[in-house]
Amino acid sequence: MGASDTKSGYGWISIALHWIAAVTVVAMLTIGVMSQGATVDVHARLVRLHTSVGLAMYALLWGRIAWRFVVGHPGPLPRQGRVFFAIGKYFHFTLLAAIAVMLVSGPLMAWSAGDSISVFGLSLPSPILRMPQAHDLLRRVHGLTASFILGGLLLHVLAVFKHTVINRDGTFDKIMIADRGRRP
Repeated sequence: MGASDTKSGYGWISIALHWIAAVTVVAMLTIGVMSQGATVDVHARLVRLHTSVGLAMYALLWGRIAWRFVVGHPGPLPRQGRVFFAIGKYFHFTLLAAIAVMLVSGPLMAWSAGDSISVFGLSLPSPILRMPQAHDLLRRVHGLTASFILGGLLLHVLAVFKHTVINRDGTFDKIMIADRGRRP
């Protein structure tokens, strides 16, 4: 059925994890950006929505990260340059590592402020004591990592455009349709 990755393409598991994680990350970035500069009341509601979505998708996002690091990447297609393929592959791993940083820094940031985390109305109390300096550091890390992910996503979209419109090398098709070729 094409569930697993092959030497030349992604299977349905990788494709589903990619697109679900992509929608989640874009939603999280959008909500996070919208919360900046909002009134206190709107900011609080957006932060609750941001944390609720993030924690609701927490296990799936970790699954996405673990799957790619364990399974690896399919190899380049015949018309795909090996050097640029390697650059893209390692940048992809870096984006996944940045998502991992967000998954760790987000809850720790709230808890180090002494706050509980609200997940669709359910409260997760802080398991740690209030640590203002750690909170400030985690807030900076979370914000800088969000900026890195946003820039990485823009670069990723430009690379998709390049592969689809300029190179026409079939790279985009790899993440849209499961490969039924040789298994790794």
